[in-house]
Amino acid sequence: MADIITPPPPEPQPTTNHDDDDDDSSRTAITHQPPPLLSKITYLSKLYTTKSICTPLVWFRDWKEYFYPPPTQPDIIKTYECRPDLPVRIFFPSSYDLTSPHTLPTLFTLHGSVTAPFCLGDPRDDDEFNRAFADKYNTLVIALNYSKSPASVFPTPIFDVEALLLAALADESLPIDRTSPRGDDTGKKGRVGILGFGAGGNLAMAVTILDEVRRCESYPGVVVSWGGWLDLATDKGEGEVWKWGYVPYGQDLREGLVSPFYAGGGELPEWRGFIAGEGGGLEWENWALARRLAGRGEINRGEICGREGTGNKKGLERKDERFWFEEEKVKWVLVPGVGAGFEHREVREEMGVGEEVVKDAEGKAELVMEELGRWLGRVWGVDG
Repeated sequence: MADIITPPPPEPQPTTNHDDDDDDSSRTAITHQPPPLLSKITYLSKLYTTKSICTPLVWFRDWKEYFYPPPTQPDIIKTYECRPDLPVRIFFPSSYDLTSPHTLPTLFTLHGSVTAPFCLGDPRDDDEFNRAFADKYNTLVIALNYSKSPASVFPTPIFDVEALLLAALADESLPIDRTSPRGDDTGKKGRVGILGFGAGGNLAMAVTILDEVRRCESYPGVVVSWGGWLDLATDKGEGEVWKWGYVPYGQDLREGLVSPFYAGGGELPEWRGFIAGEGGGLEWENWALARRLAGRGEINRGEICGREGTGNKKGLERKDERFWFEEEKVKWVLVPGVGAGFEHREVREEMGVGEEVVKDAEGKAELVMEELGRWLGRVWGVDG
């Protein structure tokens, strides 16, 4: 591995709202209000207690991997002058000749955190997924980074992602395929996509709304929310603490940058993917947004996403539109019988619910990666 410093791209520019006549979502503002004093104390205690418990565990993992590098490690850990404290992790396909002039379709990824969205997490958390996807689908995978709450609140993490995304896209040392997938000069160019897990799904969608990113010649033509927290305007129960740490008081929670669920279809990339676990807790908002963008209409919040009770425990379900559909450049996959973070090995190992359940989640994670890889291959017009 090597640390490399590359000149920064232009500083992020302010965003503007883009009207979209096809957006049927409510735009009525919901302002983030201060909670009662006792709730503030509880939130603050939970937030910092979680950080104090998890930080040493992450340090120990990093220390161990420094001496015993795992096979899933990135090829390069790179820093850019625009955000020198936020290194990105770059994965070349194992079969790729680093001296080759050939370019590669490129997938940017953004980590989340099952434990504490927006507050914890590290690009290292996705190394297994990023390495596997890069190798299996001959794709350049770049894991972006962002600063965490409560030290950094909205919109700082989004601007972190924007700066690093633009820096990487402008980095001529990276073999990013910047040609049009359709071989013409219409629309946005480049076989480039961005995917986020959990809070990263929120940031992945939000960053594609920013004007500077939209004007970029290699603007990501596809965005994927994998269990993304897309609607911060809705009460999340125990999850309110993480929203409290991320969103400043007075902020409209239905602004598209805060809650991409309320963004207009014209603000997002041309191709949109949504993946969620049936018991992940965020499946409804991903399903509802996928339906709206696909022209399938609005659904009531009380409507169950998936099945009541235990879902199908074997494979994926493609015959029920609640679990799978592809329409109007929108892809939706609801994974039956799994919860949040099922795609991550470390989360699966901590389930503590029996070897059979863990293996089931692992198998489904592989199936979803195949589903995603084939879909991106079709979107980019490449084999996969």
